[in-house]
Amino acid sequence: MAHGTMLSMKDQRAEEFARCAVVLAAELRETRRERAVAAGPEEQTDPFAAPAPAGDDPFAPSMAGREGVFDQALSNGLAAIVASEWPGKEADRKGRVLSASALLKVIEEHVPATDGIVLVSDKHPMPDIPQGDTDALFQVPRLSSHTRIDVRTLQNGIEASQAARHGRGAGALQHRHIEALLALDGHRSLGVMGEEQQDRIQQIAQAEDAASQERAAEYLERIGEEEATRRAENVANPNAYHPKHNPDGHDLDTCPVCGHETFCVEGLDPVFGRVGYGQCLVCTYTRTPGAAEDEAFTEQLRSIMDDE
Repeated sequence: MAHGTMLSMKDQRAEEFARCAVVLAAELRETRRERAVAAGPEEQTDPFAAPAPAGDDPFAPSMAGREGVFDQALSNGLAAIVASEWPGKEADRKGRVLSASALLKVIEEHVPATDGIVLVSDKHPMPDIPQGDTDALFQVPRLSSHTRIDVRTLQNGIEASQAARHGRGAGALQHRHIEALLALDGHRSLGVMGEEQQDRIQQIAQAEDAASQERAAEYLERIGEEEATRRAENVANPNAYHPKHNPDGHDLDTCPVCGHETFCVEGLDPVFGRVGYGQCLVCTYTRTPGAAEDEAFTEQLRSIMDDE
């Protein structure tokens, strides 16, 4: 196998792992955590049993087929780790990649487990990066001296997903199975969940903004240009700046849909502080903080390119 092909397969496995793992983490985050965690591991219920809030997020509505997604993430993640640590051991004599269960056995053969836990040492350890206050499901060890592989829990997760995957009943994935899966991202062959999550957030923000602009354009067409102009001339800014009563207020901005200076700015994007989010007082177009951040990032790129 050529070196370029090996790199391509490595990247593909990491990408598949991240794509599937982020889907599971996002859906799990949107369900009630207290329903997922009980007194002991064996008493935990299916964390996906309670339907997640409906929305336009294409990554996590209802999570049909979550057992298959779990298996796909686990298989790709383990294959990437084994191929990185012990090249060639991820496949059998015919070149077929081993199942997730078999890959877990390969890992245990090379690194003995302690109480079901395998710690795979990093050949080039780096200091831990302090974790932030974001969702705990994405707080996995990054650039640590080892990767924690909970063999016992992952194997149990495989068994819990088999019934649904093979038509033998409902699956029984639990919170601990997903957390054990996400912990694999700490290995140097993976480490891509953060990037995938950012891509996901950006795609959702763009989709939401496009839908909001479409709704506003339809509304604008209904009321007509004359009525829109009349409303624009009589609009009052409910979030106007005042040094004493409203120091965080903003002037009205130009709406990208109707073109009137009637966009009520509630705040500025949290990263660059350049693009306002809020709602137009005429056509009702709404820009979320995520959409504002995405637009600000695009403007920043244009500015850099113009300077060059």
